[in-house]
Amino acid sequence: MQKREPVTGPELVGLLERAFEATSAVLRAVPPQRFGDPSPCEGWTAGQVGNHLVGGARYFGQVAAGQASELPAEDPQLPADEVAAAFGEAARFNVAAFSGPGVLDQQLEFAFGPTPGWVVANISLSEAVIHGWDLARTAGLPYSPDDAAVDAVMRFQSQSSEDDLRAEGMFAAATPAPGDASPFEELLAFTGREP
Repeated sequence: MQKREPVTGPELVGLLERAFEATSAVLRAVPPQRFGDPSPCEGWTAGQVGNHLVGGARYFGQVAAGQASELPAEDPQLPADEVAAAFGEAARFNVAAFSGPGVLDQQLEFAFGPTPGWVVANISLSEAVIHGWDLARTAGLPYSPDDAAVDAVMRFQSQSSEDDLRAEGMFAAATPAPGDASPFEELLAFTGREP
């Protein structure tokens, strides 16, 4: 992936909001009986992905609000019929926290040490965009993330070397993207998914 400048300004808040809306729509549409199905995230069910999204949106918001630094020991363990509402609540809290004056420019207390707010926001954005697809693929649902949000995730992910991302276990080995791949399909292939 070609290295490009990341998005660091206040437009990140709107991108987060739109990404959360797209993923919320998928979560609301996943039938409860499908939450036990395996997802494209190896070893995770759709329900585990949903709970991870809840925990992530909540945690990144807490970091932005100065309420937490260490990663939670585990994701929430919510029943299928509560995940979508919990994610909506966590997403609203997240957006409000990152909307605070100067938060994106501040050094936040984060699991990996003091980290610029815009970096934490971009991680939160990446989680929402990519895991939204995981859920949609599991349940056979349509998913159309915001183009600008996808572009921001690609810009952010291009900052790290592929070797680092693979070594840390964040992504599986990249898969070939189709010749006519959209930017989102290129992103999915970069993360080891098969669009």
